[in-house]
Amino acid sequence: MRKLRALCLTTLLLTLPTYAKASVQAAEEAALAWLAAVDSGEYQQAWDKASPLLQAPLSSAMLQRTISLSRRDLGAAQTRRRVRVSQYTSMPGAPRGDYKEFTFQTRFENNPRVMEVVTPHLENGTWRVSGYYIK
Repeated sequence: MRKLRALCLTTLLLTLPTYAKASVQAAEEAALAWLAAVDSGEYQQAWDKASPLLQAPLSSAMLQRTISLSRRDLGAAQTRRRVRVSQYTSMPGAPRGDYKEFTFQTRFENNPRVMEVVTPHLENGTWRVSGYYIK
């Protein structure tokens, strides 16, 4: 019985890093797809793919206005590089769950060093963006 328990524990410990890496990768893919929709002006698509945590306070028109105003002087996004990922089980004003917060250094046409923060949230097995801001 001890050998079986040790084998199960070893298997679990070996697979956890793989699961964690896959989870971060899936969350980042969702964040980048959402940003691509925003970059191309597809705000309705971005809103449709967003988490209800983002949809509840913002209509798609409000999302468009908010992001357009925050990016007004930046121009088009040219490149984006992840500089940090943080993992949380809770966020202010949101239910407990699995959250990943990605910080990207983004080069925009009129500003080469902008930091964007995107927070996907795992909902029913799907990563959906629940937060976005520019530093």
